Amino acid sequence: MDKKVDVLIVGAGPTGLTLALTLARYGISFEIIDRKTTPSNNSRAIGIQPRTIEVFSRLDVAKEVLGRARTIEKGNLYFSGQWTAKLEFSRLVTPYPFVTLLRQNETEAILEDALNGHGHAVQRGESLVSLTHYPSRVLAHLESDASNRTIEAKYVVAADGANSSIRRMLALPFSGKSFKESWVLADMKAKWNISREEVHIFFSDRGVLEVFPLTDDTIRITGNLANDESFNESELRKLIEQRSHMEVEIDEVEWFSLFRVHNRMVDSFIHNRVILMGDAAHINSPVGGQGMNTGIADSFNLGWKLWLHLKAGAPFRVVASYRDEREHVARNVLQTTNVATEVLQTTLPVLLPFQALGADVFTRVNLINQKITERIAQLHLSYPGHSRIPFLRVAKGKIFPEIEIIRTDDGLRTKISEIADGRFQVIILDDDQRDATALYDYLNDHQSFFQIITLSKTSRPFFDQGNELAKSLFMKRGVLVIRPDGYLLHKQRHLRPESLQQTMAAWLPAL
Repeated sequence: MDKKVDVLIVGAGPTGLTLALTLARYGISFEIIDRKTTPSNNSRAIGIQPRTIEVFSRLDVAKEVLGRARTIEKGNLYFSGQWTAKLEFSRLVTPYPFVTLLRQNETEAILEDALNGHGHAVQRGESLVSLTHYPSRVLAHLESDASNRTIEAKYVVAADGANSSIRRMLALPFSGKSFKESWVLADMKAKWNISREEVHIFFSDRGVLEVFPLTDDTIRITGNLANDESFNESELRKLIEQRSHMEVEIDEVEWFSLFRVHNRMVDSFIHNRVILMGDAAHINSPVGGQGMNTGIADSFNLGWKLWLHLKAGAPFRVVASYRDEREHVARNVLQTTNVATEVLQTTLPVLLPFQALGADVFTRVNLINQKITERIAQLHLSYPGHSRIPFLRVAKGKIFPEIEIIRTDDGLRTKISEIADGRFQVIILDDDQRDATALYDYLNDHQSFFQIITLSKTSRPFFDQGNELAKSLFMKRGVLVIRPDGYLLHKQRHLRPESLQQTMAAWLPAL
């Protein structure tokens, strides 16, 4: 046996790196390997949704990502060359009301730098060749050009992408569908009289064209192809001009790729002591930029549950809740992207006027516009058991809204996610702490699990300016518990500890 760890992560893309960074912050022993000898330099996925930036905020890398990225607040829809409608991301209820565009290799570099800062490094050039399963552990047999070794882990996490070797080792069905049409993707430097501050989507009788500005002079284009057998870089200009009805001059093609679109998912994200996530567990159409973001959310959901299980003795059902919650989300994403892809690939000329009319009408209605952008931004996602009352912003199983509060010691504004330290955040709305002694005693006795945020007139390290949080909750007094991944776990309108203790017992029986 060469090494023992709690978790072996196979794959150092955004999904694997996010999990590694999360585990590093919790002090969980792990190893992360990747078969490639060097980090990828391809741009690949570029869209980072607002929900993912919220996750990055909790991992303390959001500022670095936003400092390198381009942020987009609007998207334009064109039909037969005519501007028709606009999607408004700036109206989203989040501190990050925009889509962030950053090349995947740069996102990976930021995550890996943060991981290195915690004293961990990706072990590159190593491939997993086999697994030996035992009731309480897994032996992973690795090989590289230099040597072979065996790692014993309590859990192995498959974050090794759409062509997952672990999924093949386990002979897991990858059920779903493959679309008939191929797509083209290209990053290019081009002269084009089009806004570089917004996204543009062109619908035409020849197909769809999506345009994303990466820098002032570099754009990413994607489009569907009826027949890709003879398509090459030299035809990019013709494709762009036919679908946009605009002239373009291409100076340099930095990256060119043809690919097929698939919507597939494994039957279960957990098989004994092997946990699948990201593209190893589910792949979907790139329409809407959901794939990488869903994988990152998988990692963040699993990380804190492994902390409770491995460090605090929580039962395995806590880890198993990852499967229940993330399979629910993955199905939702696959269904949404499947419909969106079918719509985008519709090229019948007779339907274009009706599509244009629908886009115009829907996007003019603010509520519908917001619902569309919320879905793209992944802010609508909730977990099984959530409140189904649509107008409730703050409800169990939903993402807790990023409301700003003010620190009374220095007057600085901060967000709930910016002060998150990986524990459950307990927000106490309390005008008078005299009858909350038992609650504070319970929380203080378990400080390793609870970060206490008190908003109080008598003793308040934080101040809710304008009473914004209380207004959102329709409550002036009570307790909120936010999970480490930013979802609301518990809500009560009193300061007694009993109901909170009952909720926490489901996650940590020892409490």
